[in-house]
Amino acid sequence: MEPSRSVSVIIPTFRKREFLEPTLVSLGQQTYPAERIEVVVVDDCSDDGTSEFLQSLETPYALVPVRHEINKGRAAARNTAIRAASGDLAVFVDDDMRCEPDLIERHVRFHDTHPDVAVIGSALTAPELGRATVFSYLDEMGVHRLPPGSVSPARYFVTNNASVERRHLLDVGLFDESFRRYGFEDTELAFRLENDAGLTFMYCAEAVAYHLHDQTLDDVLAKRIETARPLLRLLARHPERARELSADLLMPPSAQDAVSLRLRKLLVALTTNRLFYTLVKSVAGAVWLRGLSRDVMVYLIACQYRRGLRLVSRENLS
Repeated sequence: MEPSRSVSVIIPTFRKREFLEPTLVSLGQQTYPAERIEVVVVDDCSDDGTSEFLQSLETPYALVPVRHEINKGRAAARNTAIRAASGDLAVFVDDDMRCEPDLIERHVRFHDTHPDVAVIGSALTAPELGRATVFSYLDEMGVHRLPPGSVSPARYFVTNNASVERRHLLDVGLFDESFRRYGFEDTELAFRLENDAGLTFMYCAEAVAYHLHDQTLDDVLAKRIETARPLLRLLARHPERARELSADLLMPPSAQDAVSLRLRKLLVALTTNRLFYTLVKSVAGAVWLRGLSRDVMVYLIACQYRRGLRLVSRENLS
């Protein structure tokens, strides 16, 4: 295609040397002209040889390696990359994704035909990892529930495969670097891109990247407890989004709760108790549950979010 924009691919990385290499190789096989692509990789103080690997790598595109001498978190790493970038369009890719050859071309074409949008691509599990229940759920959540080319809620914006004009990122002040833990830094940015920059979020199903990092059910569920703190930080900045995120029902009871909310929270508490959670988790991968696998995963994840929020609440009271 005739190149219409310069593109900066933004990749934060931390201790993912083995996955980063196939990501960068796939970006060297793009149909979009290599001379119009730069890939900015910020090594967030890895100790696995990532910096040495980046310095030795030869690529058809301009590779811009940057290193943090202290670990600052993914939000800060992305901000460093955006500031070091020069492209018109920022394409976000994680450090464990294998990009289809037309990924960048698809993102650029979508922006060319849809002004003032943030584009969400299709991030799928690499086929070689199999089709466990957890992968089926991950491949069906978020934008994957929408028709291709449709408008998406801002909350579905995930920076493992997404793009925004760089000027919009600068205008809203980039990522909030107080999000040092895993999770929700991209959601918080998305809400500001929607509220402050007036962007519309859209799903480009044809822009495909495959997630290479194997995850077990326990891995996914443990992450949901880990994200309790950033979820609370997100809600502190955007309290009006609590119901949209279904977080209002998962929060600990409060004296300010309306009677209807208290009753709904009580119902959630009764149905997410530890005994029932353990029972459901024990049969999550059963063949006879395959038709309900998404509902089972939604339930298990809701339980873990609620557990994490209660743990954080107790810590704050102690």
